[in-house]
Amino acid sequence: MKVGVGLYCLQATASTPRHPTTPYRELLEDARLLEGLGYEGMWLSEHHFFYDGYCPALLPVAAGILAATTRLRVGTGMMLLPLQDPGRAARLSADIARRSGGRLDVGVGLGYRDVEFDGKGVRRQDRVAAHRAGLAELQRVAVPAGATVWNGSATPQGVARAGARGQGVLLSGANPLPLVAELAAAHREGWEQAGRPGGVRPRVSALRNVWLTDDPHEAAAVLDWQRASYVLYAGLGWSVAQQASTEAMDFRADLDKAVGQAVATSIVGPPGLVADGLAEVHAAGVDDVVLRVIIEGAPATAVRRMLGRMADEVLPGLENLEAA
Repeated sequence: MKVGVGLYCLQATASTPRHPTTPYRELLEDARLLEGLGYEGMWLSEHHFFYDGYCPALLPVAAGILAATTRLRVGTGMMLLPLQDPGRAARLSADIARRSGGRLDVGVGLGYRDVEFDGKGVRRQDRVAAHRAGLAELQRVAVPAGATVWNGSATPQGVARAGARGQGVLLSGANPLPLVAELAAAHREGWEQAGRPGGVRPRVSALRNVWLTDDPHEAAAVLDWQRASYVLYAGLGWSVAQQASTEAMDFRADLDKAVGQAVATSIVGPPGLVADGLAEVHAAGVDDVVLRVIIEGAPATAVRRMLGRMADEVLPGLENLEAA
């Protein structure tokens, strides 16, 4: 099992105000730290027209991180493909992939906020067609240059299509484990039914809310930070209502219930508990995990200290978890 860290959104929120340049400077510091600790990758996130400066352009930021490191992978989780010029996105991804020795993971999603589509002059009803055109261009231009393509779909049908194209998938950290297992199975089935394109099964990666601590007071604070981060996403209009057999979370219909369900996915505690929790995630069909620890209210010093402990006390044991 490979382990990354995210999602880096480069925000300056009302509860955590800071100069707009600060998160970009700290991002490069964190990239060097993650590389030194042995993490596989760093994942970024994109949104537009939000008050807090949420990162609107992932590929230039990814290029900066890759230039500052030598081994660390960088992933976009997710680049909102319908809002991009497909040719430019593909060419820039290809150039960054070549210059970095193939360390770029291009995660793409449909997007969901009306204000983003309106602000970019894109009709929301055209997003599926634009997404498909962008994927085709990435596959034609960026993949031969060494970039890998991931999808951020949240439904069994969507992840099955990603599997059928031979592309990986990054699942939401809010998904309860039964839903993770259902989506992972749909991805594998899509790949198999399509004739196993590429010959090597594309990987399933999942964001998970993880925090290593022996302190019950810190554990309680972590759950508060997780809760605040999901409330912030709900303010963006986010919803993870699923077309799946597992009960869905709908942040629009019942915010308190959905936030509670999302926070309940958290794996928080001492090293043994965290290792066991990640092993359960792997057993659900997940190949790789992205630790969702860049969350609202979590002090940077606490995040870095915890990631150091994770690297020393948990990551070595995960190397033995081979893909199912």
